[in-house]
Amino acid sequence: MLLLLIATLWTAIAFVPRGTGAGRPNAGDMARPYTESPPSQGPTASLAIDFGNGVKREFSAVSWKEGMTAGDLMKAASLLSPGLAYEVRGSGEMTLLTSLDGVANGAGDGRYWLYEINGRHAKVSFAVQPLVSGDRVLWVFKQPE
Repeated sequence: MLLLLIATLWTAIAFVPRGTGAGRPNAGDMARPYTESPPSQGPTASLAIDFGNGVKREFSAVSWKEGMTAGDLMKAASLLSPGLAYEVRGSGEMTLLTSLDGVANGAGDGRYWLYEINGRHAKVSFAVQPLVSGDRVLWVFKQPE
């Protein structure tokens, strides 16, 4: 009886179709840039993430609102599908980003998440950094300069 059960299971496993199948990405898909472009009817801001290893994400048209901060932009990106996952420590002016899409600060090689707005290094916490329509926030995982 046990032998019959083993033979049946082996047959079922041996004849399961292999390959990428529907819903499974193939290796070639993984090399393509990953870009989210949510629809927006009004003013927007964008958020880009550079993991420092050639992988990048871009939220190119997130709805912008008067009084929006870089922290608000991150929150808006987290609500999209697929959303941005991030972790912080502290609050207000003392908010520090500790992890972005599963990549944590100081992960063994002294690299940290640093951000800039429109190509300029930020001087305050992202949680309180005001944005204007059209701003581009870029997070880069790198060693501090």
